[in-house]
Amino acid sequence: MARPPARAEAIADELAAQIESGALVPGAWLPPERELAQQHGVVRSTVRRALDILVARGLAVREGRSGVRVRPPRPHRDSLDITRREGQWRGFHVSMTRQGQQPYTQTTIREDLPADPIVARWLAVPAGTPILERARRQGVHGQPPKQLSTTWFHPQITERLPILRQLDTGPGGAHSRLEEIGYQLYFEDTVTCRRALPEESERLEIAAGEPVLTIWRRCYDQNDHVVEVTFRVIPGDRLEQIYRYTS
Repeated sequence: MARPPARAEAIADELAAQIESGALVPGAWLPPERELAQQHGVVRSTVRRALDILVARGLAVREGRSGVRVRPPRPHRDSLDITRREGQWRGFHVSMTRQGQQPYTQTTIREDLPADPIVARWLAVPAGTPILERARRQGVHGQPPKQLSTTWFHPQITERLPILRQLDTGPGGAHSRLEEIGYQLYFEDTVTCRRALPEESERLEIAAGEPVLTIWRRCYDQNDHVVEVTFRVIPGDRLEQIYRYTS
């Protein structure tokens, strides 16, 4: 890909410096293209390239024909939210509520779904084994969806916890139910990036082929057995992931 003109990069760098210094605050409108062109003594196409650079860097967003704004702070998802319960919730709802958001979850349950080869491998069951699937679309009210999250449970877990077949699995959800019957849980994530599939684009309300973060999370018990597998798909510009480590 050809590099943008040096003048466009210089304008983008100058605007980026104003954003990073706080002179242009989150959510603020950048000056119109005509005004920036006059200010820098360039044609509007050069300014347009500079704004494209800011958008590509994740510092600004285009708002249709209204113009370009400094990107508002993005909600973030703390990896530790899956390990702690606050009130009725664990996971996504904990992170969003802590940031003053009003989260929602739309859940679809499919029972006796034949395990595909990938999920079967992680659950250590033969491909085609009937398993329980809980598919969720999650977001905050007034905004496009933040993520798709689908969980498949090992058949032994579903047998021990028939409540998993219900929409409401009780305070703290499935992980709290597992802990109540003696499971000690830990988690492992595999994170990659790719372009959204057509069905994902439709459900997440994004343009076809936009980049998405994909996360395979395995939930293990105290005996290193996988009890459930979750696959999450997150639009690249809607939700930041935060991971914490000890020394």
